[in-house]
Amino acid sequence: MESTGVSAHLDRDLANVNFESADVLIARFKDGEPSTAISSKPVSGQGERRVRTLLVGTAAALVASILIVVQPWQSDVARASTPPILDFEFADARRISDAPGVDPTATLDELARAAQRQPPTPTGLRVQHVVLEGWSINQELDPESNSTITPTRTENWLYPDGRFRTRAQLGEPLKADGRGVPYGGHVDRATKFFGKQNEPAGSRDADYFANMPNTVEGVRDAMLDNIKCLERKRGQERTFCLTDVLHNSAQTYVIPPQVMANIWRMLAQEEGIRSLGNVTDRTGHKAVALSFIWSGAPEYRLVLLADPQTGQLVGHERILIKPSADSPIKPPAIEEFLAIVKSESQ
Repeated sequence: MESTGVSAHLDRDLANVNFESADVLIARFKDGEPSTAISSKPVSGQGERRVRTLLVGTAAALVASILIVVQPWQSDVARASTPPILDFEFADARRISDAPGVDPTATLDELARAAQRQPPTPTGLRVQHVVLEGWSINQELDPESNSTITPTRTENWLYPDGRFRTRAQLGEPLKADGRGVPYGGHVDRATKFFGKQNEPAGSRDADYFANMPNTVEGVRDAMLDNIKCLERKRGQERTFCLTDVLHNSAQTYVIPPQVMANIWRMLAQEEGIRSLGNVTDRTGHKAVALSFIWSGAPEYRLVLLADPQTGQLVGHERILIKPSADSPIKPPAIEEFLAIVKSESQ
């Protein structure tokens, strides 16, 4: 099945790009807006198309970012205004706001080695298929405190010719512990369908990750070239740019294991990454958690979740850890989460 892409013709594309300043990045992040990556080829009559990939994990703007459904009492479902915070090995839910985490070097090395051991992603005329379940708070809505938390399930397909297709429908309510997202991307559930979006051939570069350089430096440069980020020197802003483009790209691309190994090695060299250790993710599977608190928005904590067996990214969480005038909820609280429940080439 399939996923989405980013432009590989960097020299040509970058000539027409207006990069964001640090002030613009901070404002966009606090407003909850997604990054705008160079993720498609010019389409006739459109010039350079800009594709906005939602932080909640859907590439389609048509999908509502919050689904709070009031249902009759069920003892096994979460009933709250936001999803329960997960307990991490080095930061339980009560300490998520101030837990420092630990040195991530060993964890990132293990993830790189795990990814390196995986068989290569099949090449040729294949479709990339990514299935996601995610939830995000809507800043215009004050959620009911006795609601169930129901994610959106999104399926994305990216075809070899650059066509992109996405479908979205209602998921199933989270359980009382904040888990319950079906693992493996079940597609036969009779849940409410929201809509779909189709983009024509040539809209996206399906070979972006397949053509990425096989070096840490090459991967870093390619990722920075494909996000509107001015900063190229090591520091907080560069780390923000790299983590932002990583969790957005994984929502639409099937990232080859060798590239993923280089990404983990790259993050080991970046500023501000910390390990939160082991966690049982929202699918009920074991994962390891990596944390980043950007100095440009210190009220938020980004947590990247990875499978220690495959070395693949399997989700992320965005947690409000300090009071914010931009958020209708009190910390600590989940502002969004995304689980990548299937990522495959067929």
